[in-house]
Amino acid sequence: MDVKQIQEWREEICRISAMLFAKGLVSGKDGNISVRIAEDEMLVTPSGVCKAFLEPEMILRQRFDGTVVEGELRSTREAGMHSRLYELKPEITAIVHSHPAAATAFAVCGRELPQNILLEVPALLGKTAVAGYAPAGSRELIAEVEKCAESSVILLQNHGVITCGSDLADAFARMDAVENAARTIIFARLLGEPKTLA
Repeated sequence: MDVKQIQEWREEICRISAMLFAKGLVSGKDGNISVRIAEDEMLVTPSGVCKAFLEPEMILRQRFDGTVVEGELRSTREAGMHSRLYELKPEITAIVHSHPAAATAFAVCGRELPQNILLEVPALLGKTAVAGYAPAGSRELIAEVEKCAESSVILLQNHGVITCGSDLADAFARMDAVENAARTIIFARLLGEPKTLA
């Protein structure tokens, strides 16, 4: 495997992580990001490190079975959720999981984003899905996420949001878009009754 390419992916994960933090799409030490680099292998962010302060050498190289190939830090407990989505969705190469406030509010209420208020929801995000609640990192959560694998935006009930993409920039843009849409819909409902698309 190309060592230079792996290093570039590690650097991109750190860059996107910092952007997520700067935009308020991730806070504290929450969230995790991964990039598929082989049929059964990914780069993934470690547990317990603020996304604003990640360095390339902190990013773990890990097989889908959980074996850490490279890295000294502890892997995220949600690595299994990432690897299962890669197995189910061969077309994706990147996953972002975070807890942006507005989109997570929809998740807390067990609600998908409506398709008939903002044009960009059906056009750019597609149908969002809600995975039932299960503890973070659990097999039960992976099973709930499996049920929603057809969607590129998965709201985890009482937890957060997953976005999948053709690359890391795509997964990031989708997370940014879902949070903006969620905020706009919430603001519109505070103002009154939103007009719906024809």
